[in-house]
Amino acid sequence: MFALVDCNNFYVACERLFAPHLEGLPVGVMSNNDGCVVARSEECKALGIPMGIPTHKIAPNLRRQITLCSSNYALYGDLSARVQVVLGALVPGLDPYSIDECFLDLRGMPGDLEALGRELVMSVAREVGLPVSVGIAPTRTLAKLANRHAKRQPIQPQVCVWHGAKAPELEALLRTLPLAGIWGIGERLQARLAGQGIVTAIALRDAPQDWLQQRFSVVVARTSQELRGTSCLPSQELDTPRRSILCSRSFGKPLGDLRQIRAALRHRCQRAGEKLRRNDLQATALGVFLRTSPFRDTPQGPSSAWGELPFASADTLLLNRLAQALVTRVWQPGMAYHKLGVMLGDLSPRRHSQPSLFDGSDSSRQERLMATWDSIRQRFGHEALTLGVQAAHAEWQMQSQRRSPRYTTRWQELPRVVSR
Repeated sequence: MFALVDCNNFYVACERLFAPHLEGLPVGVMSNNDGCVVARSEECKALGIPMGIPTHKIAPNLRRQITLCSSNYALYGDLSARVQVVLGALVPGLDPYSIDECFLDLRGMPGDLEALGRELVMSVAREVGLPVSVGIAPTRTLAKLANRHAKRQPIQPQVCVWHGAKAPELEALLRTLPLAGIWGIGERLQARLAGQGIVTAIALRDAPQDWLQQRFSVVVARTSQELRGTSCLPSQELDTPRRSILCSRSFGKPLGDLRQIRAALRHRCQRAGEKLRRNDLQATALGVFLRTSPFRDTPQGPSSAWGELPFASADTLLLNRLAQALVTRVWQPGMAYHKLGVMLGDLSPRRHSQPSLFDGSDSSRQERLMATWDSIRQRFGHEALTLGVQAAHAEWQMQSQRRSPRYTTRWQELPRVVSR
């Protein structure tokens, strides 16, 4: 058996945790640069605010009724980690899927699964303060559906347990559930399946396995098996190693000044290097891309360039040196750029590092330097140590005019309690 624990309206719930006056009010969370709505409270959904709507397209009368918050990824990431700690203390088989979803492997777990689901909900609410729903079923795909069913329950705790693939509630759901409601079935695949007369979940479940694999793919055949109650999807923890790392972000406003773009590039390289070291990886290939906005009446065109490091490395200084050389091949005068990114490829585990005969640098010294770098930034914040001079409010930085304080990760932004 597997459980899927999903934080309900996660971004909104995080905002409400430290702003309880928002409870019961329509709240939306905006994307990078406050561009569009990416999370909505139930009250916001009831007003008809669709997911992904550009902020400027929200009708003025609706805009006055809702509270819009800028994304606070530091807060969301920290609270997500706290939820995983609570879950991991109750169930050893933790398998994080996204920032607000986590699979739990319950195989071999004794006792009442319904009671376990309730304990998961109440423990997260008590120790973190966030609402979650729990779906439990024989496979991960069915656990996803069970979780969706749990969310529709008006009473707390929201827990749904299907002990078998032939549970009456599940059978009734699969008969009417369109393919769009099945985990892993995208729009193009839906169209191809519909062309063969498969338009519901139960039709996909009952289709011949050999035919599905031959006509479509082994992934579709596995999904069908999962709907039948046979677990055949691998754990996220056992995924193949990462093949690439991408660090990209839109600018606060369009930029054409190469000096400002270089400053933003240093910031991206810092994050890319930290991601490498956090995953105990090193890179050999590095790419830089600049993009213009497709929504503006300005010269268009993406541009990118790739280069190779002299040897596999996770050294931020080395990454930045190559990136700064590449950006001069990418940048074009007169262009107003909207987005900048750094891509790392040809990744390998750092423990398999093979020193170069032509590398005259002291690799152990560089590793100690990067370890000290990470330690300082982790303890005192990312602004405590940077590459070069980076202004606190540079034009390239992301707009987040309505961001709440980073209550749990910044000492200077701790909530204040006033006694009168």
